[in-house]
Amino acid sequence: MRLPQQGKDIVTDIADPAASDPYHALRNRLTAKLAGFSAEVPDAGVAPAMTSYRPDRSRFPVPELVLFALRDVLGWRWFGAGEKVRWTVHGAVDGQPVGFELRKFGFTIYRPKGRDDLDARVEGQLQSALREIERFLAPVAESQVARGEVLIVNRFAEFDSRYRFFRQLADDAYGEGAAPSKPRGADSGVEELRDATKAINAQLAANRRGLFYSTAMVDSYFSCLEHRLVLLRAFTGLPLGEGELVSLLTAKWDEKLKLILPMPLSRDAELALGRMRRIKERIRNPFAHGGVENDRGSLFFHLPRIGAIPANFTRFGDSVRFSFLPVDADDHAESCAVFDALDALLCHGPLAGPDQMLKGGVDPAFDARTLKDYADALAGGTDDIEAFIDAWSHAWERHTNMDY
Repeated sequence: MRLPQQGKDIVTDIADPAASDPYHALRNRLTAKLAGFSAEVPDAGVAPAMTSYRPDRSRFPVPELVLFALRDVLGWRWFGAGEKVRWTVHGAVDGQPVGFELRKFGFTIYRPKGRDDLDARVEGQLQSALREIERFLAPVAESQVARGEVLIVNRFAEFDSRYRFFRQLADDAYGEGAAPSKPRGADSGVEELRDATKAINAQLAANRRGLFYSTAMVDSYFSCLEHRLVLLRAFTGLPLGEGELVSLLTAKWDEKLKLILPMPLSRDAELALGRMRRIKERIRNPFAHGGVENDRGSLFFHLPRIGAIPANFTRFGDSVRFSFLPVDADDHAESCAVFDALDALLCHGPLAGPDQMLKGGVDPAFDARTLKDYADALAGGTDDIEAFIDAWSHAWERHTNMDY
């Protein structure tokens, strides 16, 4: 079982792993960038009183790179893990003791009390050094991505909640926009007309809100679907070929769907796919892409002595802009029914186990060893999958909370 911070030694992905010192050139560059920095920690008996502070998070968004630079490349002394502390590395700047630590509540820098003047210098030089680290590690990252030896954070719950949030708002709005009841008890025709006008305006306003919420729901569902399909691919436990993960990430949503659903597609799957494509063409694309319709329904050519004619001719009758209200309550209900049908296909049969892992919150890794772990859990059935999720969740919580 692998968590984001677990993985193989980076040396194995360097161009010449047989070299006796694969960091030699990088070390020279870092030494130049970190002039005045030293791995020699001053004697504890003469060390000054220390204080600590947390720099702005945006300056060191990936503090693990500081550990790699100072410990792995420059050989600074380090300690870890401790209670609510993942790691600490110690050294000196111009003979003054300094330390860097990753705590539960953020990256922390230690320095002598009263030496505020060191802050800007230490942070500036470290940031300059980390740019060298990024250049060095870029091909390593590319190599592992190509092999699929990466982890993707499972954000399904977030994407799904956003979709359901807009779905509920659209349901409520279209409910309010239903035909108003006939006003009763009016004292005069003028008041009756006024009340009727007010009711109609309220109905139109509610349906307009429904339109906005429903189109946001559709966009959210497609976004959630793409994320879901990538995660499900890992949880099937099937091996990945070289470059397959990158191809999966760049594939269109319907191509991803065909890779996940059992083949050949069932009649229900074919029907759901066709209806999803209609929603994509009629609703999602025009609203997500600035009103552009793929069949040229958003373009009007000039017919002499007649006027503007849609470039898709009679197919304009299926355009989202054909009606006064582009997406009405019936359109919304149809979209919801299609999404529910597809959701059912993605959590039953051979996808029941992968769906269980997905909804269990596991962050999927795509390397061969972890994919085999998923396959082994799937082979054991529901109880083994649940045991896998429990063990993964316990390790994740312990690591995240730094309860070492």
